[in-house]
Amino acid sequence: MPDHLAETRLIDDIPVEIYQRSAMVANPAIGMIPTRMVVETFYVMPAPDWPKVRIRARRSLARLLYALGRRPGIELDNSRFSAAFRVDCEDEGFALLLLNPGLQEFLLEKAGVDWSAGGGAIKLFYRGRLRRKKIDRSIARLRRFRDLLDPELFTFDA
Repeated sequence: MPDHLAETRLIDDIPVEIYQRSAMVANPAIGMIPTRMVVETFYVMPAPDWPKVRIRARRSLARLLYALGRRPGIELDNSRFSAAFRVDCEDEGFALLLLNPGLQEFLLEKAGVDWSAGGGAIKLFYRGRLRRKKIDRSIARLRRFRDLLDPELFTFDA
């Protein structure tokens, strides 16, 4: 199902689009008949066309597998960060440059959130439906992510 644009906000005159992604999910309340449900909300802020970096929270089973030595993705020097997030990327050197120590500590403040950067955007992902009361906090998180980047990284070629 196509993503649905729910709202647009601004960060310093840069439009941030907020989408909801739906999927057909079995609904036990009506005999397991699939029902369309919002499964993910994500915020998209334009950024330079970097190589893609995906930062996914390690949840329950992934945390256990990591603790048992199964460690997909790249490893960073910050063991707390590597235990909390799986980082997949097109260019490991760029991922290491992007994920500076300040940005890693910021991401650890809310370790259940997924992010991606690259391909012309920074994206912030939440599970479930859009919570309108939390839009301003999410926009602030995107701004802080951007502000923690090396300023030379966040330049658009003319």
